[in-house]
Amino acid sequence: TILMWIVFFSSKSEEKKVDKITSGKSEQKPLVVDGIIAREVITSAAITTTGTIIANEEVEVRSEVSGRITGIFFKEGTFVNKGQLLVKLNDDDLQAQVKRLKIEIKLAEENEYRQKQLLQSTAISKEDYENSLTNLNLLKASVDIIKTNIDKTRITAPFSGIVGLKYISPGAFITPSTVIASIQNTQPLKLEFSIPEKYNNLIMQGSTVDFKIAGSKDDQKAKVYAKEPKIDPVTRTSKVRATFPNPGGKIYPGSFAEITISIGDKAKVKMVPTIAYIPDISGAKLFVKKGGLAVSVPVTAGDRTEKEIQILEGLNIGDTVIISGILQLRPQMPVEVNIINQAQ
Repeated sequence: TILMWIVFFSSKSEEKKVDKITSGKSEQKPLVVDGIIAREVITSAAITTTGTIIANEEVEVRSEVSGRITGIFFKEGTFVNKGQLLVKLNDDDLQAQVKRLKIEIKLAEENEYRQKQLLQSTAISKEDYENSLTNLNLLKASVDIIKTNIDKTRITAPFSGIVGLKYISPGAFITPSTVIASIQNTQPLKLEFSIPEKYNNLIMQGSTVDFKIAGSKDDQKAKVYAKEPKIDPVTRTSKVRATFPNPGGKIYPGSFAEITISIGDKAKVKMVPTIAYIPDISGAKLFVKKGGLAVSVPVTAGDRTEKEIQILEGLNIGDTVIISGILQLRPQMPVEVNIINQAQ
């Protein structure tokens, strides 16, 4: 009888333990997470990258010769025309050399004329006459050289554009290494960017790219006009340049640009936030809600943007995709999902 009571008491104890464990499982609180309902969206295949705005033409204005500045003929930040005088250097010594050579040329011309007359009367040899003619030609050539140097004291704009800040003052002595100012041609402007090697054949001359400037919501369009004929072996990318008119001159060289390039026709695709996509050694996966539990679903991905990734296989329309608390999730964990895309 005592043995029967012991067995009965033990059985009751085990039942209570099982009931306690079972009730503990049922009392596990679900993890509250955000999610979206998987839908198809109409989009076109596109790649995103970043680039830099550069001037159509840009130059640092410098002098070809050393000299003292006698005049500055431009205002900072203003438009200048091609050939417009910007800076004048002192040329007094060169002008004096020209005057002296002109006197010598006049004497040489008179001597050449006399020698020519004497040659016709055979009073001198042909060699003597040619020496006088050569001397005259050398003097004329010297004048041309000095006039060329005088022209170099006139520093002009190489093309039309906006002149920047000046770094010189009247009376300063400058050399060819001295930066006088910069000139930027900003209408049109160029957009420079790089694309991955695998997309190189999809971007051709005449292709249109969309871009935005940092701090601006306006969409801009540029047309590709050239690209490097080789792939960079270090970055495995190809450098591309596009041009756009920049009406009003509202965009400036050096600006940062976010670029989107369409590379295919529009199609219906399933896109999920990149944060929901979990790469793994055994294969990528997503967590979806099924029967109140988080279920791991293997998926195959396609194109991706900065914020979203295309799911080719493994995800069905209407599935609830979990997009937060990913690091805390475990398969078959109870979840409570707050749907955030119901209004879409």
